[in-house]
Amino acid sequence: MIPNDIEILNEVRLHTYQTPYFFTSRNILEINYQKFLNMFEGSEVYYALKANSDPKILTLLNGFGCGFEAASFYEIEQLLAVGIQPDRIIYGTSVKPSTHIMRAFDVGVNRFAADSHEELEKIAQFAPGSRVIIRAKVNDSGSVFAFSERFGAPKEAVKALVVYARHLKLKTYGLSFHVGSQATHVDHWANAISSLKPIMDQLDEEGIRIEILDIGGGFPVIYNNHKDLPHLDDIAKDVHKALKKLPYQPKIIMEPGRGIVASSTVMVSEVISRTIRNGKVWLVMDGGIYNCLYEAMIHQGTTQYDVRTMAMVEGDVDMLNYGITGPTGDSLDVITRSISLPSFISEGDRLIFENSGAYTITMASPFNGFPKPELYLS
Repeated sequence: MIPNDIEILNEVRLHTYQTPYFFTSRNILEINYQKFLNMFEGSEVYYALKANSDPKILTLLNGFGCGFEAASFYEIEQLLAVGIQPDRIIYGTSVKPSTHIMRAFDVGVNRFAADSHEELEKIAQFAPGSRVIIRAKVNDSGSVFAFSERFGAPKEAVKALVVYARHLKLKTYGLSFHVGSQATHVDHWANAISSLKPIMDQLDEEGIRIEILDIGGGFPVIYNNHKDLPHLDDIAKDVHKALKKLPYQPKIIMEPGRGIVASSTVMVSEVISRTIRNGKVWLVMDGGIYNCLYEAMIHQGTTQYDVRTMAMVEGDVDMLNYGITGPTGDSLDVITRSISLPSFISEGDRLIFENSGAYTITMASPFNGFPKPELYLS
């Protein structure tokens, strides 16, 4: 285990709350945030709150000095509710309802992403004079969750969009891209930057320079079955090399979500039944895929959580292969069909699911009436 894993496990074992619940380490959250600032020197971080929008998380990140990337006006309202100023918010999704643009502009948000002529026209009408970020489509092959099918302008259209934005009296603030969530190739960010160089060259020749280059998110988290993913320091080295080849150096901003919050948080759940079905031992938990761990359902085999027992285990113990399910009446509510854990686990014991801070609370559903879990801080 890495030091962060040991730290949060030690912290969570000091507390007892009604299960299921999430537990976040303030220290690890700040370490993760600072890691991005340190690796990408001179950059600014805009946390993608779709990963985890719990008010406690947002308040902590606000205190660290973090900026925020919102995907709807509803998320902007969440940010304003905890005291985050509009000038630290980017409305980063490139397709937005007109009413959301207008309401965001009315409360002081004036940075918007776009990837089409139609979106620029909406922004010009409902948020006149705003700063726009043109989102380009880049290679996101190999990412667990690809975005290029839905978002991003073809690179051959980006220059025309920048020119059109200026025609609409919008400020051409920057260019952006996203390599997809849980990107698996270390060079995806650097390659995306390199692919934008010809566009920046052409714009520069016409006297148009962007202020920022938004390299998005997608920075991967190492789950149980993904031990060979690229590390942040290697990604940063490639990014710095690619940036040096640009015609000039815009401000770099990024939008990590999972990369900041996932490893800061664990989910604690109680065994409500231990049963044998078709010769296999199954643990039924009070926290399952609907109310806690949604990604374990939609990408079974891709997002697999490391699981620990709440009770400390010392020395050699007999291990057993279990399946783990949630509490609902749906057959899809399976967290994993195969995991090795101590054989002594029984009803009433608690399990800790590591790296569960991202796309869990925000995806929680009240299916079968099970409530959304609480999040507690260290």
